[in-house]
Amino acid sequence: MNNIDKQIRDALNPGDRAMLGNPEDGMRIDQLMVAAFRTRNRLLTALGLVYSLAFLGLGVWCAISFFNSTEIKHMLAWGFAFSFCMLVVGLVKVWFWMEMQRIAVTREVKRVELLTAKLLERLRKSDV
Repeated sequence: MNNIDKQIRDALNPGDRAMLGNPEDGMRIDQLMVAAFRTRNRLLTALGLVYSLAFLGLGVWCAISFFNSTEIKHMLAWGFAFSFCMLVVGLVKVWFWMEMQRIAVTREVKRVELLTAKLLERLRKSDV
């Protein structure tokens, strides 16, 4: 923690310090995953999960078919299909991780807004 962080923490009362918590504290990964299904985008998140599982299953089927095929032409087709399925699964996962990151950042911004409002209220009371 640098000097300005220490000064800010010293300026807060004990209740605010407890609410602010440790800067390293945050939601665990399982809490973030569940929180992604509680936002206004929950239907899109559920649809992404369904697509990811469907393309994962399709990718496994393509991999099995790739190893069972004997002609090079069919092997290429199954290999490209497998690659496409895994690309879709990867992109859905990246989108889901970005959604969880958005939730975490929004949570932190709301914490800062709450602390700012409390400090502004305390400043107004001290001026009166």
